Amino acid sequence: FELAQLAPCRYIVNGLSIMQATSDMRAGRAEIIKTQRPNGKTVLTLTSRDRSFEIKLDADSIVQATIETSDDTGRGFVHLLDDKGRKHLTVVMVGDDAEVHFQ
Repeated sequence: FELAQLAPCRYIVNGLSIMQATSDMRAGRAEIIKTQRPNGKTVLTLTSRDRSFEIKLDADSIVQATIETSDDTGRGFVHLLDDKGRKHLTVVMVGDDAEVHFQ
């Protein structure tokens, strides 16, 4: 989630359907909150300060983060994977300064 504070990002949620959203939460425009649910699960929440964007992630399900570079665009992205290798969230840094931060 620290990527969100470096450059605008496109968030791609993978599941039975795919949802994409882009948000710019640089320079303190984001709140990152880690909470423990009554059932014991840990949830990471990333919210823009104006509340126009929010994403929640079941942190207990994520076991690996992979960093890749697109062959088509040359842009870097991060996949958050579960123990079966399924993508739960992909974060792509976008904007003019994205690649500076990704190196």
